[in-house]
Amino acid sequence: MSDNKIKIITRKEFLKLTGLTVGGISAGSILFSELMAVPQRLLDTVSKGPGKETWINTVCRQCPGGCGIRVRRIDGIPVYIKGNPIFPVNRGGVCPMAHASMEVLFNPDRVKNPLKRSGSKGHNQWEETDWDAALTFLTKRLQSLRANGGAHKIAMINGDDSPLMRRLCRFWMEAIGSPNYFEDENLISNSVAVQLSHGVDLTPAYDLSNSRYILNFGSNFLEEGQSPVYHQQIFGNLMKADTGSDAILVHIDSRINLTASNADRWIPIRPGTYGALALGIAYVLIIDRLYDTDFIRNQTFGFGGYKDEVDREHMGFEAFVRANYYPEKVSEITGIPAETILELGEEFGTHQSAIAISDDASKYATNGSFTQWAVYCLNALVGNIQKKGGIYFSLPVPEFEFPKLQSGSRTRQSLSEPRVGSDSGPPSPFGDITVDQFAEAIVSGEAGLIDTLFIINSNPAFHLRQKETFVQALHKIENVVYLGIFQDETAKHCDFILPDHSYLEKTDISGPLPGLMFNHVGLQQPVIQPLFNTRQSGDVLLELGRPLLGSDVTPWKSYQALVQKNFEIIYDSGEGAIISESTGAEWLMYMKERGWTLQQYATFKSFQNLLAKNGGWWNPAPPTLTAKEMYKTTSGMFEFVSSTLEHRLNEISKSVDGKSPREKLDRLLTRLQIAARGDHLLVPHHEEPITQGKTEEFPLILTTSQLMTNRDGKGASQPSLLEMVGVQVGRYWDSWVEINPLTARTYGLHDREPAWIESTRGGVRAVVRLFPGIRPGVVHLHLGLGHTSYGRFGTDIGVNVTDVIENNIDMLSNIPALNGTRVKVSRIVRNV
Repeated sequence: MSDNKIKIITRKEFLKLTGLTVGGISAGSILFSELMAVPQRLLDTVSKGPGKETWINTVCRQCPGGCGIRVRRIDGIPVYIKGNPIFPVNRGGVCPMAHASMEVLFNPDRVKNPLKRSGSKGHNQWEETDWDAALTFLTKRLQSLRANGGAHKIAMINGDDSPLMRRLCRFWMEAIGSPNYFEDENLISNSVAVQLSHGVDLTPAYDLSNSRYILNFGSNFLEEGQSPVYHQQIFGNLMKADTGSDAILVHIDSRINLTASNADRWIPIRPGTYGALALGIAYVLIIDRLYDTDFIRNQTFGFGGYKDEVDREHMGFEAFVRANYYPEKVSEITGIPAETILELGEEFGTHQSAIAISDDASKYATNGSFTQWAVYCLNALVGNIQKKGGIYFSLPVPEFEFPKLQSGSRTRQSLSEPRVGSDSGPPSPFGDITVDQFAEAIVSGEAGLIDTLFIINSNPAFHLRQKETFVQALHKIENVVYLGIFQDETAKHCDFILPDHSYLEKTDISGPLPGLMFNHVGLQQPVIQPLFNTRQSGDVLLELGRPLLGSDVTPWKSYQALVQKNFEIIYDSGEGAIISESTGAEWLMYMKERGWTLQQYATFKSFQNLLAKNGGWWNPAPPTLTAKEMYKTTSGMFEFVSSTLEHRLNEISKSVDGKSPREKLDRLLTRLQIAARGDHLLVPHHEEPITQGKTEEFPLILTTSQLMTNRDGKGASQPSLLEMVGVQVGRYWDSWVEINPLTARTYGLHDREPAWIESTRGGVRAVVRLFPGIRPGVVHLHLGLGHTSYGRFGTDIGVNVTDVIENNIDMLSNIPALNGTRVKVSRIVRNV
């Protein structure tokens, strides 16, 4: 499709053409008349006068939350979005990003045709090409690599959070014969704590609806959580006066965010010390014997002292906590008064259905995994695992299996090649090779290490700390193919841009989401035919795969066929039901307990029709795992002393130089920057946060967070969301730095004046906003702004905080340490 068939108009004009009043449809979501790119054929349709109204259900994909939405259409043209009232994730509620979705669909800066680089890399010079030419070139390139034993020189970085798309990408790369599949760091799940105590990679689901005391260590679940609208509805029900609920939410954080502002109590804490506080609370539970003695005695290992296989005595969790985390010492570490620590411990131990959760501010730190583990163990101390108001684990949703691969010798040899980045040092005990490590290996390695790289809906050149290294890596790779929607920071350094559909134009699945108290799969279905010459990324992979792999390996005609196959498996399982107004959780659970299934549909065709009409399938029954399913530890129980950590560290240390196993392990721990040794290493403990800045030069600690209106920086393409950025502090279309008034006075900073925030890595400029709800000595910036290439709306708006954040990672998981960088803030004096 050529540009002369596309017209740029305002939203106000578009709504007039579709026969809608501007005020009635845009209230609360559209604050001005932004520009829209509308194909002429649609304008011709709406110019004929008032048309037919229809509604269609689909799933929002603006963030990972997966809310069900209803889209209003006039003559098949989407004009308005609201929540699907029967979708279990959001029950009709939606956030501003959902309302703004059509600003992506009709965005004038979408890539509308396949592009091929015409100038030097990075200069953003492109020429339009057609799909056949681009795919033919890539097919021949991949065929040549595979024929010459070079399949391992094909790599992929995937940032698409669709569970089906992630499975297809992994399968496709394995079938091609390459071990070099990497995922965007935004897709990393929070399960290390469970792995340490359970020995299984499961994400816990917290039964907040039935909790009566929620001790929250930095999880901003109302704004940054896996599904904020889901948690907002749970929290809203907890706080309703007519429910008779006496639930208490205590929020522990260095800053008052949306969740903290709705809590009953805010406990300001020094960044990076959450784990020490959790262990201080554990001390109170132990000293006052407020722990569940039956659970500790019958279902845990390592609470008390124990002997190893050679009969040596070891200190257990109880003695370790007693000796090291008494309230006075924890107060010195955290900055929280000892009296408060005692109060929190007594409250947690005496309330029924008390639960401890952690994420976000406590997770994104160099000691994040040890912190999450310490917090998680509080739930075990009170025996609140697989109990109402406690922790559950979701069973897997029925899903189809990809074909078994019959790999030839060349494919097997390519798959056995080391992954690029694996020689950057000892592997993380619970983390994968990062995109940063991949890029470092490309830059420092020989030419041709990777020949062809596919990047799918990911923008590492924007959100990585070492973005310059990543760009250098792109310039060193012969063929870089970008599959996405915009010419963002990563796309501009590629060789091909293959434009993807917007989520309103594609078929996919959403869910199950980790951490929710039910299983579900939403149907994402197109609400309009593609506006431009775009293709779904899954279809591009399948089309490339057919000539390379054959119809036996890629038998599906389209990605839509994969989606259908997935729902066929769900239908055949007989589990759960299509979501509906009349089929509530209680009724489904009643039937399941009696061995019955709900027959809403006699055939798969009727199942499909009802699925498309209502928008999804779910199974609301809280799963109950057996001990064998829930614990894969050496002891077969919950472990306060982690055999899983011990085994992984010992296995990794074998490849480290050293004269003895002890010396090898010591050198490994030094490289991982873990200070604990001996018995202290294998129990939950506090590790000092790592930073390169010296306190004397960089006296303040930087924390970061995401805004609901700009998750992962994607909201910056949509002007109505930029209009909402900083609405609470009176800043629009810009970044700001939050500072406590006491801190500001110390460094001569003034409200609404510009300042320079600097670390050992670099600096950024932002306007100061004084905020009493942040701990003295701490400053805060939001992630997601500062794009240098993101269309006319998002480019050069605000600052990119990753330019300041030190390139540190969590010791155990390789999760980026977005919090804890030491900075200095100085006033910028305007020249008169």
